[in-house]
Amino acid sequence: MKIGIIGNTVLTYKAVLYFLQQECEVKYVFGMPPHMLRNKVNACDLSKLCSDNKIAYIDNNEWESISHKKVDVVYELGDSRIVPSSFLQENTVVGNHGAVLPFVQGAASLVWGRMLNSGTWGVSLMELNEKIDNGDILITKEIVYDKNNTTMKEFVKLCDDATIDIVKSHFKGQCKKTNNEGWAVKVAKNTDSKKVVDMLEISLEKGMNIYLPPRRPNDAKISSSWDPSFLEVFKKANDLPYPKYYEGAPTHGCIT
Repeated sequence: MKIGIIGNTVLTYKAVLYFLQQECEVKYVFGMPPHMLRNKVNACDLSKLCSDNKIAYIDNNEWESISHKKVDVVYELGDSRIVPSSFLQENTVVGNHGAVLPFVQGAASLVWGRMLNSGTWGVSLMELNEKIDNGDILITKEIVYDKNNTTMKEFVKLCDDATIDIVKSHFKGQCKKTNNEGWAVKVAKNTDSKKVVDMLEISLEKGMNIYLPPRRPNDAKISSSWDPSFLEVFKKANDLPYPKYYEGAPTHGCIT
């Protein structure tokens, strides 16, 4: 089997290591240009790993560079770039999502999930199509964490490891494709973080699929209107490897 990989994060790195141990050929890793990689959460330079294992490493962000490379399946892991429709028409692309589909869709899933502070969360694999988080669901997996003590770094690792587990299952053919569903609730960008988490909690309780907004550096700013219990959870979720919470002006930014 011939495989293509899209991504440039620790999750991508773990996936490449797994596939190198299997009876398959990793034809290429389509990474990010250096200027994009600098602002990517949990970024990981894969150039040396690819060079050591004779894998083509392409980081020019030009999809035409890989469109001619024939593979059986492409895994997009830890990458938020939109895959062009022309590429999807020529390739089977499997992507990961940092929540259980179809219930939680949208962006920055891991940060919202940790802010929910329920003690459980999950991850998914889907077959990508031209709509975000809309492709057929291939497999999901739930994680359990200590909502009082699990750091954001530990939470991300739990989710990454669970994602690798379902990647392994997909590679071995241990998946049952199911239809995805649209969202019933869509949260607008720049909505107050507490309000987003409240809407997420209510939607999950009522069984309504929700679409969450992306987060940018200014979303890590603490609001004086929040109660102490939410503030404590907010600080846990807005921490490394994501932009750290702050009260004054932001000091750095990352793409989530």
